[in-house]
Amino acid sequence: MSSLSVARKGSGQLEVMQKAGWKIDSDEKACYIDVEEDDDQDTEGMIESKWCYLPDLILEQIFTYLSPKERYYAGLVCRQWYRAFYLPTVWNNFLVDDRTLTKPKFNYYSGWQFCLDHMRTQYCLSRIGRYMRGIEFRPWHSFNNIFQFMTMLTWNIDKANEENPGPEFFGMGSRIRTLVYHFPCNMSQPNDPEGIKLFGTGGQLLRVLKELLLRLTDLHTLKLVDFVLERYEANHLLDEVVCSCCTKMRVLNLVNVTTLHCPIMHVGLFLNLQVLTISPQNIDDDVLSLLADTKLRHLHLLQNCYTPNHLTISACGVKAWRNVKTTNPRLRVHLRVENLADGEVVMQPEAPVHSITYSAPQARIRAELLVRMVDHYRNTLAVYGHELLPRFSSPKPFHSRIDSLMLLMCRQCFNMDTLIIREKVSTSTLLLIAKTAKNLQHLHVRRFAVILRCDWPRHPEWSDEFNAWLKRNSRSYEAVEREISQILGYKWSLLSDRDFKQLTVNVKSGA
Repeated sequence: MSSLSVARKGSGQLEVMQKAGWKIDSDEKACYIDVEEDDDQDTEGMIESKWCYLPDLILEQIFTYLSPKERYYAGLVCRQWYRAFYLPTVWNNFLVDDRTLTKPKFNYYSGWQFCLDHMRTQYCLSRIGRYMRGIEFRPWHSFNNIFQFMTMLTWNIDKANEENPGPEFFGMGSRIRTLVYHFPCNMSQPNDPEGIKLFGTGGQLLRVLKELLLRLTDLHTLKLVDFVLERYEANHLLDEVVCSCCTKMRVLNLVNVTTLHCPIMHVGLFLNLQVLTISPQNIDDDVLSLLADTKLRHLHLLQNCYTPNHLTISACGVKAWRNVKTTNPRLRVHLRVENLADGEVVMQPEAPVHSITYSAPQARIRAELLVRMVDHYRNTLAVYGHELLPRFSSPKPFHSRIDSLMLLMCRQCFNMDTLIIREKVSTSTLLLIAKTAKNLQHLHVRRFAVILRCDWPRHPEWSDEFNAWLKRNSRSYEAVEREISQILGYKWSLLSDRDFKQLTVNVKSGA
């Protein structure tokens, strides 16, 4: 064969290769495809894309929304995006889940499993470990991958703290200020008839986490959620954190450290703590006495679906709360329930409660509980409401609705700043609430839960003019929105179900 024919054959193969490429399918397997080009395509009218010339600030913001895998594929687009892949701000927060830096590996008993790729993990840490400012662990099933990742990160930090560390270890983990760990304590299957099956963390996984926390000496935010530990483990959970971050911790989140009554005394040793979120079964009078001497501003008592029933949890003593209000008068307490089923907050008599919020679709407003709230917190309560759409039907008759309860709260709680209503009320009730609550700034009401009706019995103090105003403006949604807008001082409108579902409440409003 002549050299000319060989050259023609090679150029032909090269042309074919340029019209083909590799593609990753839905199963994350590489497949070779042919790229067909249209010879008749007119390229004169085409405009070249300028996405590669986006400023670094915009690219950094875009890359922060992507997972590490998506960032890698985005970095293959062009040279500028490849450079953006290594920008420091992109790796401010690093999410570790079951599939992060893993490779498929076949197990004879379990089939294909995703196991941590140690070479990729080490290379990743050596390149971006110095840029990480926050790290979040969200395992679902593969706890071994999380265990190995924390072990490798701890080893790299130890190498960086040596006298003469290598260039790949320089600054490893020195910028980490935030650590979040959500443990999936519910091990039940979706169709399990027994419902929730709680299994806590502990053992070697807890040990390696504590070793990692000991080496993170500049933590400002720590969130440990649903650990469900035994009491002897919970009592020593924060030993290493207190040693390394006693004066630097600002935000601490400890939800369901245990399911039984077990006060976490360590939370009172962080002198500059600003925000503390804790479950009510992990706090008592002794913890409150320690918190009174700190700079704590916001204490969130959170109950979720794994928290024990409110009837089994004891509230803190009245004397302890009075001591806290005297020693730390700027403290604000926030009570919150997050549960798919029905649930009630654990009442804390004499506490400086600033907000009471529910994120529970089946939780109703109960008269006896709301009256107790008004009695206990009439001088401090500023935020109250139920988020999410209800999964129950509200009654229509006036004597069965919550209209009188809402008006009672607005009359007695003179500091009310934010009110959320999702159950059925009448248009006249909304007008009375806007008139009565003098400090009300934010009123969120579902449009489909409002009834066009003026069914309030006339009060002896109402004048004829006020009564006529109330009846006239209760006949249409537009009139209600117009009048409430004039009272609140800004354009106010009823919320659709879509907007109400996406509603987020600032519980610190009015503080």
